[in-house]
Amino acid sequence: MQSTELRPDLEFARQAVAKLSSRGVKPEEIEDEMALNQDLGIDSLQFIRLILEIERQSSRRIFNVQIIAQIKTFRDLCVAITRLEAKRDPG
Repeated sequence: MQSTELRPDLEFARQAVAKLSSRGVKPEEIEDEMALNQDLGIDSLQFIRLILEIERQSSRRIFNVQIIAQIKTFRDLCVAITRLEAKRDPG
């Protein structure tokens, strides 16, 4: 997967993470390997809000329990979005 910095289709995820970050991080400061919890200050409640916001913006449910459990970094989040969107939109 290419760097998420080059993926304008994932910009909504970067914006949502910055909005919910308790560390006052700007969208352009978010790096792929930043841990959502430790680096960006997204606790468990904020994480659920993040998932709901992303699903709301995409107008569909794209996450399940198994996938949510694997999301630790911003890159993990973007990979999950990309994979699930690809499954929904084959071709």
